[in-house]
Amino acid sequence: MLPRPAAHGTGLRAAGRPRRKRPWLIGELLIVLVLLKVYDYVRSLADARHGAALAHGRDVLGVERDLHLDVELGLNRWLTGHHGMAWASVEWYQRAHIGVTLSVLAWCYLAGPDLYRPARNALVLTNLAGMTVFFVLPVMPPRLLPGAGFADSVALAGFGTTHGGPVPADQYAAMPSLHLAWATWVVAVAVALLHRRRARWLAALYPATTAFVVMATANHYLLDVVAGMAVTAAAILATGLVWAGNGTVRAGGQMIRRRSRTANTQAPGSSGSQTVISRYPTTAPSAAADGTPAHTSPATSTTSSPPMPPGEGTRAETEETTR
Repeated sequence: MLPRPAAHGTGLRAAGRPRRKRPWLIGELLIVLVLLKVYDYVRSLADARHGAALAHGRDVLGVERDLHLDVELGLNRWLTGHHGMAWASVEWYQRAHIGVTLSVLAWCYLAGPDLYRPARNALVLTNLAGMTVFFVLPVMPPRLLPGAGFADSVALAGFGTTHGGPVPADQYAAMPSLHLAWATWVVAVAVALLHRRRARWLAALYPATTAFVVMATANHYLLDVVAGMAVTAAAILATGLVWAGNGTVRAGGQMIRRRSRTANTQAPGSSGSQTVISRYPTTAPSAAADGTPAHTSPATSTTSSPPMPPGEGTRAETEETTR
């Protein structure tokens, strides 16, 4: 049986397999709606969770102090004394969390159909894990801890203590930090979609900046940041979206090579920016030295003959004709 050749082009799977299509957009919107409903339900239980959230918040801060990791108060006081930086941090906290994440999700839907399903599943798992912890183990953020000395930077900027926005915030959902969980997801998907190495390094600045912002504005502890990143890392591994290095991404068990958009590396007749690599090694004969493509047997063939020396096939046919 002939080996299956690699398939080239955007959104193509290995030869003989159907093209992977994008899921229906209406279904994706329904997933977002369900997640919002679950989040809203957990948020509605704020009064019942207040006592536990306060105790857990003090516990987290106490553990950090024992480990000498309590950097939040120092960052918060520094930010409060720098009004320009405080304003920029508040805008980042309020706008980037949802805006950047949805933009990358849409980008992946349009530009990386082979990556989209595992990427979307990783984001869904991240949110479900986060909301489960919010319900079972509510944690009060530093800004709400009485007597801890933190200033609520977002409230001081005019957004109120509830941090009004397109989605009302759960006040006792500090652990894990969904801001960092989503930011980690963003950089993982961006690295899989981007072609240039420098752009990938720049993408890594996004979660680093977000980590500074959420701690300096007194919305999260350092341990929240670590927990958020860990949750997303586990979700990404569970859904099979893995950056394998050397321009290769594994998405849902399929190896995809991200290629640079240059004329020298673009395969003839191909307009895509990625190659899906078959799990089966290819042993098909290479093109002849004079540039003539080698003969390839049809996909339905079950046997293959050894290649004939150049010219012999033509000479045999001529002798048969003269007879």
